[in-house]
Amino acid sequence: MTKPHPIPSRPTGLTLALAAAGLLAALPAAAQQAPAAADDDPGQRIVITASKRLEKQREVAGTVSVVDGGDLERRLARDQEDWLKLTPGVQFNKGDVASNTITIRGIGTSTANEGSGAQQGPTGTYLEDVPLVSPLGKGTVADPLTWDLDRVEVLRGPQGVLFGSGSLGGALRYLYNKPRFGEFEASVKGEYAKVSGGGSDFSLFGMVNAPLAETAALRVVAFDRRDPGYIDNLGTGTKDANDVHQRGGRVLLSLRPMKDLTATLVASSQKTEQGDTFSVSPDPGRLVHTAPNNSTRSSTSDFYSLTVDWNLGRHTLTSITGHWQNKGHALIDDTELFGSVGLVLPQVYRPQTSWSRATAQELRLASNPGGAFSYVAGVFYQEVKAGGVAQQIDPSAAFGITDLVDLTSQGKGSESAVFGDTEYAFGNGWSVGVGARYYRTKVQSSQAGTVFGAPSDFGPLDSSDSGVTPKLSAKYRFGANNQWYAVASKGYRYGGVNQTGTTFKSDSLWSYETGLRLSPAAGLQVDLAAYVLDWKDAQFTYFYLNGALPESAIGNVGKARSTGLEAALRYRLNAAFDLAASLAYVDAKTKAAVAIPSGGPTSITAPSGSRLPGTPRLQAALQGNLTFAAPFESQGRANVTYSHVGDRVMFLGGNKPADAFDTIDLNVSFARANWTLAAGLANVTNEKGVMSITGAPAGVGPFAQYFLQRPRTLTVSLRYDH
Repeated sequence: MTKPHPIPSRPTGLTLALAAAGLLAALPAAAQQAPAAADDDPGQRIVITASKRLEKQREVAGTVSVVDGGDLERRLARDQEDWLKLTPGVQFNKGDVASNTITIRGIGTSTANEGSGAQQGPTGTYLEDVPLVSPLGKGTVADPLTWDLDRVEVLRGPQGVLFGSGSLGGALRYLYNKPRFGEFEASVKGEYAKVSGGGSDFSLFGMVNAPLAETAALRVVAFDRRDPGYIDNLGTGTKDANDVHQRGGRVLLSLRPMKDLTATLVASSQKTEQGDTFSVSPDPGRLVHTAPNNSTRSSTSDFYSLTVDWNLGRHTLTSITGHWQNKGHALIDDTELFGSVGLVLPQVYRPQTSWSRATAQELRLASNPGGAFSYVAGVFYQEVKAGGVAQQIDPSAAFGITDLVDLTSQGKGSESAVFGDTEYAFGNGWSVGVGARYYRTKVQSSQAGTVFGAPSDFGPLDSSDSGVTPKLSAKYRFGANNQWYAVASKGYRYGGVNQTGTTFKSDSLWSYETGLRLSPAAGLQVDLAAYVLDWKDAQFTYFYLNGALPESAIGNVGKARSTGLEAALRYRLNAAFDLAASLAYVDAKTKAAVAIPSGGPTSITAPSGSRLPGTPRLQAALQGNLTFAAPFESQGRANVTYSHVGDRVMFLGGNKPADAFDTIDLNVSFARANWTLAAGLANVTNEKGVMSITGAPAGVGPFAQYFLQRPRTLTVSLRYDH
């Protein structure tokens, strides 16, 4: 068998059509529109959050962080690595394309999506209220481009009553900017990025908002983003091999056939290609690794949704229909990994293809603001199908065969639910809330193929579950803008089927949280929260020995618990300057001893009290924002952000530890008339902070692959708005 070639880059027809439409339409100018100004009080803006009805952020019983899309633009944020550090208690565990994992308040047992098996992640992603989650472990880890986003809401979990199985530990909810009736807008932005010790590249973004009539509006977005590489593959001689090319766009059409009826159709496509892995080895201090092949990856995500809101006066009836599909291709080099466990071969690589698609429908009725009693009630259904082909190839046939692994798998899963959430205000500042969700989940999986020449077939095998997740809350409002709250809620996650043919149980989590939201002085806001999370039958990844090959499967830990404190402060000194700070302490541990089969000659027992992986005990962020009069009659903005991530362990059992690290980012922009010039310097000190670790399973070998934060990066952009 010949050495494989990198996956070719071929844009889809929809991608090219959206890109052409968006960039061409952005050229003409029909009206003048200045860049959006920063929200003077984002804590008081009305948003649809965990309550799925109109409610101010600081009046929600629970912790919700709102990251404004305009703020992401001003920060020149590329992806989740750039902005999740601003949300206390949320940890971004970096991986390759479609392989990042996000841990909220310590709820996670794996820091790598790859190798986690057919398992639903504990943190869900929702786009326009459509869950981008799969119980089959085949879905793309969603990280929508930040261009032209309205906002992202980070909901601490569990959100089992209103968001279902995808939100055991919490949820990220992405909301696009919607078409605006009666206004023409157009924006185009060019961006240049240079990585310290790496390459440089250009990106282009475009948007147009066009009113089609008094009752219709169209918004078209397109982008071609390129991130320069900075890791050298010494085996192939490729310098700056891990470059990323992301392109695509979206079309949003809003119709208002009646005064109180609005329908919005969204169609989007995003393709991301990666030239080589983001990991370095064996030395985390050097941006190099050695492999005979570049580990290429390609991921295409298409999304469609139709949201209909009908205002009935005291109530709003909402229908959300969503469909998404993902396709992934990868060629992953395992030569270093095999060599680390004593299997020294000229080359070993894994060609992989995967696909997944889902359709979801939610219908709900919610009360409009006003009145002592508020509620939301609805029904939900989602069906997911997924499959893939995974191979592991040794061209030298050292074991007598070239195809060490050749497996084809497929599966389907469904979730149906009825839910409701209510709140009643008694007066004198007191209110209480009650909610519940009844759910049924089903999973079916099958597999055919060989592992080291031996058959590895099973299925179809079924796994199903049903239950009720309740929620209770209480709030007391005092003073002008102060509130105490307490909330107890339960969440759940699918069980499933391993490639061994064994099943693993669903897991569930109870959260007990109390907090204060205070406004002790003009311009000052303080948020405090304390919580206890009790996790039952927590799912975790272990390894077993299949012949000479360690393979992964999912098991259940008896119990785990996470306790923590969070604090956030914002102080607006005057109209020109404000400060924000956040601090999170998380203590996430097992509550029972866990025997961890390793697939090697020895097994590891994680004693009761072992840290859960991927979560620092201490996390902090501090940022300052300044608005000033700049030269040439322009308006200047400056921002400085400092973030700290404490030490972590990356595997259950305590092995592969990662040290604490700090990051400093600087941004400045100058706006005059239609033009905005911005520059940013991320990771100013060029620190090589370890964000995740993969490699040989525990007990098999010491080999580790380190995923580091992006090196110091200079970004300069020029934007023109009509």
